[in-house]
Amino acid sequence: MEKPNPSRVGAPTKFPPWEEDRLVDFLMSCSDQRIPLNRYHCVQLFCEVAIGLGTLEQPMEILGLKNTSVNDKYVQRFLSRHSDLSLRITHSSNRKKDREWTVERFEEYISKLQALRVRGFLERPVQVWNLEETAFTTSEMYDSVIARKGAKQIPSQFDGTEKENVTILPCGNASGVQLRFMALYAGKVHVQSRLDDTFGLCYHAVNASGYMDQVHFANYIKTELIPAVTELKNVVFVDGHFSQVNNLLLVRYCKELYEKTAKQVEIFCLPTGQTNHLQPFDVSVSGGIKKKWRMYLRDRRLVKGGIVTKNTVLCHIVKLWYRTEGWPEKYAFNGEQCLKSGFAKQNGVTPGAELANSIQKDLFGEAPKKQRRETNRQLSLSAGALITHPSFVEQLEKDEAAKNAKKVAAAAKREAPPSQPAKQAKNTSVKKQRKA
Repeated sequence: MEKPNPSRVGAPTKFPPWEEDRLVDFLMSCSDQRIPLNRYHCVQLFCEVAIGLGTLEQPMEILGLKNTSVNDKYVQRFLSRHSDLSLRITHSSNRKKDREWTVERFEEYISKLQALRVRGFLERPVQVWNLEETAFTTSEMYDSVIARKGAKQIPSQFDGTEKENVTILPCGNASGVQLRFMALYAGKVHVQSRLDDTFGLCYHAVNASGYMDQVHFANYIKTELIPAVTELKNVVFVDGHFSQVNNLLLVRYCKELYEKTAKQVEIFCLPTGQTNHLQPFDVSVSGGIKKKWRMYLRDRRLVKGGIVTKNTVLCHIVKLWYRTEGWPEKYAFNGEQCLKSGFAKQNGVTPGAELANSIQKDLFGEAPKKQRRETNRQLSLSAGALITHPSFVEQLEKDEAAKNAKKVAAAAKREAPPSQPAKQAKNTSVKKQRKA
């Protein structure tokens, strides 16, 4: 070969190839460490790097640094040369929760996953399931529109009220299989018309609040997920919602399944405050789906009779989620591919990651240690927990028994007849006669 190490095609860049690779690694590591840099930060960084390289003993011409000026156009050209980088919109998270995710909790969480893997629950994608509830609105309160210049207020109309949300609970596994999602409404009765044009792809439920509770969640697992289980050992990852953690009815359904079919279904709760980083639906599915849903609602306002209402929202979600007849390609949710990528995402450790990690610690500091210990270690979800573990179930049963005992005591106290106050004894002492 004439050139064993061929140079890159095109005009020479401001930085040598090895330095650009280091910058790419550093920028991606900063993003992974939750301290992403914007264009202004990149301009400052490139200027400092260029000045630093210009002070080396090598001539400026050898390094390709004829000048050290960097502007916004150079940042755009730098991004165009590296396909691994792009300008994205940030997703902010709580700093307190991020600092509470310490090395000790991370290692404890990994040890619990390794225990599941040793027991044979993480061998194949069809064994790993995930559920995550989210809310779908039927109206967009704010939008960017064209109006008369100088107008103080731009009127716009929507159907229904601004608080009409429907709770949607999707379920799928790592192989991309998606079950019927649950649609939970606030109310007292089931409205049959809501299921029109849903093709039987929606599990409808109603309660007084419209928020998930233990009974509805357990019944959905029993009706939809348990019949779809094909492996002898399966694990379901959930978040820390009370309906999924303090749920003895769900534990009983899992026990009945094992007694009848020898199939095991373990419920694993993800660490508290970290579901937006660890839960597959949160990582790769929910964000894209919500963005396309807002686009769909925006464009439906321009169609005659196209306004989405609370009673017709399910047929629209089903059409986009499962790509039924008449679904528009532009707004398709693509939940299957996104769910697979959410289960498969992994991060590595590079020199740039170590540098970004040190910067992150300098900016945010270490998490403060709590002086008070938790009274109930079995129900701590800081590092995740296996909800179907016997010790966890035993503690749940004790808490449930104590709660029922308090209710019985309070009811007995209310039903008891009111006690009458004791009558005071009459004073029998002889009064002294007054002197004449």
